[in-house]
Amino acid sequence: MKKMLFVALVLFAGMAAMAQKPEKIVSFVREAHECDWYKTQAELWEKETSKNKKNAEAWMYYYLSSRYKTMLCAENQYSPSEAEMQTLNDILDRMGKTLPESYEYNYLMFYNGGHDSSKSKYLLKAFEMSPERTEIYPDLIVYYELNGKYAEKKSILEKVQKKIPYSPGLMAWNYNALLPVEKNAIVLTGGDNDTYMKWALQDVYGIRKDVQVINMSLILVEDYRKRLFEEAGIAPFNVKIDSSNYINYTGLIIEHICENSGNRPVYICNTMSENNYSSLKDSLYLEGLVYKYSPQRYDNVAVIRRSFEHDMLLDYLVAPITNDISQSIVNMTNLNYVPAFLQLYDHYKLCGDIEKASNLAVLLRLIAAKSDSKEYQKYIEEYLSEE
Repeated sequence: MKKMLFVALVLFAGMAAMAQKPEKIVSFVREAHECDWYKTQAELWEKETSKNKKNAEAWMYYYLSSRYKTMLCAENQYSPSEAEMQTLNDILDRMGKTLPESYEYNYLMFYNGGHDSSKSKYLLKAFEMSPERTEIYPDLIVYYELNGKYAEKKSILEKVQKKIPYSPGLMAWNYNALLPVEKNAIVLTGGDNDTYMKWALQDVYGIRKDVQVINMSLILVEDYRKRLFEEAGIAPFNVKIDSSNYINYTGLIIEHICENSGNRPVYICNTMSENNYSSLKDSLYLEGLVYKYSPQRYDNVAVIRRSFEHDMLLDYLVAPITNDISQSIVNMTNLNYVPAFLQLYDHYKLCGDIEKASNLAVLLRLIAAKSDSKEYQKYIEEYLSEE
């Protein structure tokens, strides 16, 4: 018995040691982890830098795990305090004393700058040093977009799909948001996972290249906004940010785009925070994964039905195509189908199409179940149970 206990303790100790092994840090928009995981990884990678101060990879993962810990564990998530950001600056200061000419240091100096144009030299130097390193690709895509270098942006998007392809589930989701919109539309996006994949669909696969995809974080860069509005045929936006409007500055730009786009229809991805377009709510109509801006009322449910029955790729909701590193993110993102699908469910019931309503109810329950959101599961079950 003692021998068995000893063996069990040895095995447990071995497993614990394995659990404490530092792991490669991938962007949290690709691979989701809990806040505590990043805390542990930051501690482990810091130890690696202490063992060998010339280990550039260890420094990079120490910084990245610390950054994601700071972003995800902050009291105001994604809005860390100055003190928390200073911790990241301190890591780079220490790294710069031993590895100032490394690819990793130059990449992180740009990444830490938040797309500050004065830091671009670090990004370009890192890319010149190691053009096949993939963690730099998202920042290069944004850099080329901001500077109107669309051929170079297309080249990097092609590299991404060859070396580290975007999540099949998120690509399908973005396809379903992009394909049904009207010709020459403008689509407003809010984050990484509703922007990069649309650009990839357009530049790599040639899908809906007539659509102008505008990321509302990047549009805050004034020089970029001026150039892009001119390219898209949107009237200039001359409101300066100040203490009276900085909280809803993005909302003012969205309102301006919707009301000054000429003849181009404007859509807003439903992944974006409603606070950014609340002033337009009476003129927005849900058409699936996007809201269309329209001062005139129209039958948006008919558009949802057409998209659902003829345009959308839906098989992946039931059975994911491949092993998807971002599956947990995909499952949560798929909850954005729920509002439109519930409208369509009511439409089928009203039309007496009970079989289609029943099939859609099954899909809604599946989406909720895969998300692991008890709140959504309860809401959908109660909604579908109503007579």
